[in-house]
Amino acid sequence: MKKFFGVIGLIALSFYSIAQNKYAIIPKPTQLIQTAGSFVVNAQTKILIPRNNPDLRPLAEMLAERFLITSGMTLNIEEFDLTGFAPANTKAIIFMPLSPKSGDKTLGEEDYTLKVETNSVVMSASTAKGEFYALQSLLQLLPTEIYSSSAANDVKWSIPNCSIYDRPQFGYRGLMLDVSRHFFPVSFIKKYIDLLALHKMNTFHWHLTDDQGWRIEIKKYPKLTEIGSKRKESMEGHFTDQRFDGKPYGGFYTQEQISEVVKYAQKKFVNVIPEIEMPGHAMAALASYPELGCSKGPYEVGVKWGVYDDVFCPTEQTFSFLEDVLTEVIALFPGNYVHIGGDECPKVSWKNSPFCQELMKKEGLKDEHELQSYFIKRIDKFLTSKGKKMIGWDEILEGGISPNATIMSWRGIEGGIEAVKQNHDAIMTPGSHCYLDAYQSDPSSEPVAIGGFLPLEKVYSYNPIPAGITAEQAKHILGVQGNVWTEYIATPSHAEYMVFPRASALAEVGWTANTAKDYKDFTTRLKTHFERLRFLAVNYSNAYYDVSASSSVNAKSQVAVKLKTADNAAVIRYTIDGTEPTASSLVYQPTGVIVTKDATVRATAFTDKGQKLGKDMSKYYYINKSTGRKYTLVSQPTKYLGGETYGLTNGVKGEAGNLDTWVGFEGKNLDVTIDLGQVMNLQTVSFAFLRAKSSWIMLPREVEVLVSEDGKKFTSAKKMPIGNLEGEEKVIQQLSVGIDGKKGRFVRVIAQNYGKLPDNHPGKGSPAWLFVDEIGID
Repeated sequence: MKKFFGVIGLIALSFYSIAQNKYAIIPKPTQLIQTAGSFVVNAQTKILIPRNNPDLRPLAEMLAERFLITSGMTLNIEEFDLTGFAPANTKAIIFMPLSPKSGDKTLGEEDYTLKVETNSVVMSASTAKGEFYALQSLLQLLPTEIYSSSAANDVKWSIPNCSIYDRPQFGYRGLMLDVSRHFFPVSFIKKYIDLLALHKMNTFHWHLTDDQGWRIEIKKYPKLTEIGSKRKESMEGHFTDQRFDGKPYGGFYTQEQISEVVKYAQKKFVNVIPEIEMPGHAMAALASYPELGCSKGPYEVGVKWGVYDDVFCPTEQTFSFLEDVLTEVIALFPGNYVHIGGDECPKVSWKNSPFCQELMKKEGLKDEHELQSYFIKRIDKFLTSKGKKMIGWDEILEGGISPNATIMSWRGIEGGIEAVKQNHDAIMTPGSHCYLDAYQSDPSSEPVAIGGFLPLEKVYSYNPIPAGITAEQAKHILGVQGNVWTEYIATPSHAEYMVFPRASALAEVGWTANTAKDYKDFTTRLKTHFERLRFLAVNYSNAYYDVSASSSVNAKSQVAVKLKTADNAAVIRYTIDGTEPTASSLVYQPTGVIVTKDATVRATAFTDKGQKLGKDMSKYYYINKSTGRKYTLVSQPTKYLGGETYGLTNGVKGEAGNLDTWVGFEGKNLDVTIDLGQVMNLQTVSFAFLRAKSSWIMLPREVEVLVSEDGKKFTSAKKMPIGNLEGEEKVIQQLSVGIDGKKGRFVRVIAQNYGKLPDNHPGKGSPAWLFVDEIGID
């Protein structure tokens, strides 16, 4: 895994010296009116709570504890009588309960008001939960040192005067954590919940079981943890590397630990939703109790990431097992929901099972998708009988939706749209905007991730209400969730790096009305929020400041590398000799970095005072006639774009361990025409193709290079077949075609896709991917 650096390792370097934004609250409140002056907290300040209201005392104690730790001041907590009480000139911080209908404002369960005046601070809500969220906003109005774990010296504990009325846009605002692929200790789970609460997120989705590990103790079935919680080894590097570390791996939570976490979350007004995967992602359970599978085994806990063909067999024995498991789960989690997975369930074992085929005939099910629906409906009926609501991934729509199901839409937004059109509730968590295990900056400088590219701005841009649905249907959109799958996330520090600050952006997506969101304003507040995360020892990512690069050709036909960073206040400094940029390196100019020969361009964002922000960007540029040139494609790639719009001619070659550095075509040919701008003598055309069999990426069957002076009439310069190197798992096939000084302005490269995957491939019959990168012309 490549090294990555968050706040913990860069405290001395990455602390951006900025003037604190006095009202840097995340998520952004519904209404905030700034007023002159401030309330100053000192040793004489009191915290007041109403008499006979025990729900508010824990909140007062949280506030008092913060001041005791960070300032050494002991703020006395006193009770008062609500009748006739007036907060004016109290020199106190007051928790003031209100009725749901107060003045001209109707206060829901999570709504609150916060009024800061020079002589008093009043937090008002109709519930303790609303008061808790008022407290979170109050803490964010204080100097960021309030989040420190030790005493902070020379801090004036002032709160800027203002009046806030706040309420969330959505009732469901969540984060998921997968503890099956990698296990995380209870201490980190609690910290994760703390961070949810800080951001006014109210749901922790705990993904407890999967192919690679069963993580929850079930007393009736002890083998689930004796066997199912352990795997013999784990994948090392990226999935496409097909390497294993040879080290046993395991871990699970006892029921006592589960109860401890749930109670802890309740104090922070976070609901915990357990996920018990079915009918697929069941290898850990089948390894423990093989009689639950269609083939009866033997099975082993999954050591590879991805999807396994073996799933639960829908026998009465299986349903009895699952009902027993869910009975124990329900006893541990008092919330309304239980998540049953339902995603990525291969139908192979069911197709090959005489029992399943007979069951389908008996129940009048036309195919295996309807068999999955039958399975899910059985579980839904059981959960409903226990007073619980079921959540499932959007695959449970296939074959007919279960009556009481809530859909978690992850394969885009379509599942959510279909659910609400059928009057079912939906939680939006599309991979395009909500999968926080994707890369957030240049993959070459990031730790190994599952793939994809999800920068902070894209997370923030998400609107959970899909276009094209009615206002009535929109009421079924419960909210939004971020997902953290941990195939490539093995430690708490790495998890924090992947989650924050993208989860901060998602918190605002869930809380703040879409019409009130403003990315520039968010990032201004985020700079102060980074300080809070630093005091909380969160290893957040500085990718917001990272420099990105793209190449083009200027008016003088020179390659110009364009650099940018999201922060407009940052100064980009660069080198072209491969050395690390410093505060005295060249300052980037908008005309771009002119590169006339092969070179390594390195760039970093700095403050105007010379403090480094983010990571170094380093790219080796292979300069040739095609570098920076635009081109046209017959078939457009949709997922793998090579890092930028013209990834095939950006001067940066694809990397074996990083799929995102390639241009990929699923089931389609490469047919590209590059415009060199003028007719010139051409000697060679070079290009590379990637083969990664386990990722369904195959070499093309043949390649042809053609040349034209006018872009209309092309002459074939070379056509060649390519063998697919059947013995190799991963290989880069680098090719160079001599075209003997032919003249041309346009060069066309056609590569024939492998086509359908062969019978000996796990994806047999599916379309192969064709991956190509850098097309060089000399």
